[in-house]
Amino acid sequence: MKKVLLLLAVIALSRYATAQETTHAYQHWYTYFGNVKINQRWSVPFDIQGRIRDGISNKGQLLMRGGLQYAITPQHQVLLGYAFVPTYNNVSNTWLPEHRLFEQYIYKAPKIDMTHRFRLEQRWVAQPNSPDAAHAIGDWKYGNRFRYFNRTQLNIRHQQQATRFYVALQDEIFLNLWGNDISNLFFDQNRFLAAFGYKLSGSLKADIGYMNQFVQGGNGARNMNHILHFAVFQQL
Repeated sequence: MKKVLLLLAVIALSRYATAQETTHAYQHWYTYFGNVKINQRWSVPFDIQGRIRDGISNKGQLLMRGGLQYAITPQHQVLLGYAFVPTYNNVSNTWLPEHRLFEQYIYKAPKIDMTHRFRLEQRWVAQPNSPDAAHAIGDWKYGNRFRYFNRTQLNIRHQQQATRFYVALQDEIFLNLWGNDISNLFFDQNRFLAAFGYKLSGSLKADIGYMNQFVQGGNGARNMNHILHFAVFQQL
């Protein structure tokens, strides 16, 4: 597994290195992560995200996602979920919907606060029509995508005593797979986040930080988004 992850990292870095022209942009992402625990085995994780482009007034993307999760053990969890992701498109001047089904496996390291997440997505993405078309939404495209996510949370200590403050480091790589009409490029995007957080209680915490998102579009265009990322996490 370590060799596979190393290979994926090398592929991602090579994409960075071969980038000839990258467009930079600035965004704000606001996210709420909730988890409703049904019993010791079953739970319902969900999240709602607002992603705003270039300032407070510009439109961007809204993500609503949820699933049913089963804990095989406290360290091993599997989930089946669905996401609805409307994205504002400047060409058609409207919001284009996306539907996703996804399956994931999570491994939580027992000795440190580190999470590994492996996710497969099946995506149906609406395509824009020309501005003078009768309908803003044209055809739909289908694609398969793989995502690997790692998050490590480091508690801040003062005079050998644990505090409520922490630092979070996370990275996620996105790879397009077979049968993908959305993009024929293997590398899709990478997200790196460094955040500073505070635990309000045993079931509620929040953090704020900087996220660097490098995206390679289906047409080969490369974009780097510099993101102010604010997140709230709650166990219900």
